[in-house]
Amino acid sequence: MRWLRTLPLVALGLLVSSGAFAMFRAADLVVVPVAAATPGLNGSNWRTDVDIMNVDTTAIDVEIVLLQCCGLDNSAWFYNIANHLGGRKAEGFGHVDSKLAGIAPGASVRINDIIATDFGLSNTKGTLLIFAYQAGTLMTTNPPGGVPKLIVVNSRSYSIGKDASGNTLTYGQEIPGLPWYDYIDVGKKARGLDHAVFQGLEEDARYRTAIGVVNMSDPQTSLDVVLTLNASDGTQIGNTQYISLSPLAMDQYDQAIINLFGKSLSDAISGATLTVSMDAYISGAAVPVPALMVYCSRIDNNTNDPVYLEQSFTKELPWDCVFNGNCASVASALGLSRSPAAAPGHLRPPTLLPH
Repeated sequence: MRWLRTLPLVALGLLVSSGAFAMFRAADLVVVPVAAATPGLNGSNWRTDVDIMNVDTTAIDVEIVLLQCCGLDNSAWFYNIANHLGGRKAEGFGHVDSKLAGIAPGASVRINDIIATDFGLSNTKGTLLIFAYQAGTLMTTNPPGGVPKLIVVNSRSYSIGKDASGNTLTYGQEIPGLPWYDYIDVGKKARGLDHAVFQGLEEDARYRTAIGVVNMSDPQTSLDVVLTLNASDGTQIGNTQYISLSPLAMDQYDQAIINLFGKSLSDAISGATLTVSMDAYISGAAVPVPALMVYCSRIDNNTNDPVYLEQSFTKELPWDCVFNGNCASVASALGLSRSPAAAPGHLRPPTLLPH
């Protein structure tokens, strides 16, 4: 087992494999931090629609894995293809939607109410891992998992209600699909990429705040997460909270300022900020890849209208390196030498069938 609180900086490639590039959305693995088909607080009734666009040059297939909330070790679930959604029944998927097979270059597909319609689940929320690979190659490569291809993903999570006349209303938030490399890593503390910040949290009579954390590490790695809540003037509110995440676990905390930080409605917390960091990890993997993603939502208690708050890193984009390819100065400043690395293979499209 491995337990680590700090890691050395070893390569410029790590700069590319992290959340420094939050505005770049294309990847072969895209993460929708939260999706739902479940009732919620204050009479809310949550649903999620997903749009997937092929931004590569060849036709693609897509596999979607649902990491269910809450408090679960999803590693065994992850490996079994019978639990997942794909476009070709012959490949062993337990959930099949033909729209996910043979998506042409430039084409986009939408799945409405994905948790209920394609996974057949209710009273469920979780994180979606969306893998893209060249059409028909899932089982033909060594190892299996297909030839990686690029997609861009967007989603909308919304509450269904009715107006005074009985007409259906929806109040929702756009939740972008985050590329796999947009993660927090304790090993990148020296570059400030071991934490992310949020602003605009509120917990009072009018609004509530949800906080979600997702373990995006390899399936043998657990995480320790630290959450610090500050007032708008930067002073700390309450005690720092520590959360342990099992492998591939997703947890969401509703009314999080009350339930995590011990506040009450009478405290009327408004304009708060949140810092989330990875404090440590424990792993049985030979080459651990500790990775954390976080999200927040601020929800209107009267209408159940949510606002998505995306994790933000506090370091600037190395513009000259990314756009002009002038990366030598960046490498020199960081004491690094290697070229940017390819995407790590710690999470490939699951292909194992049950015995």
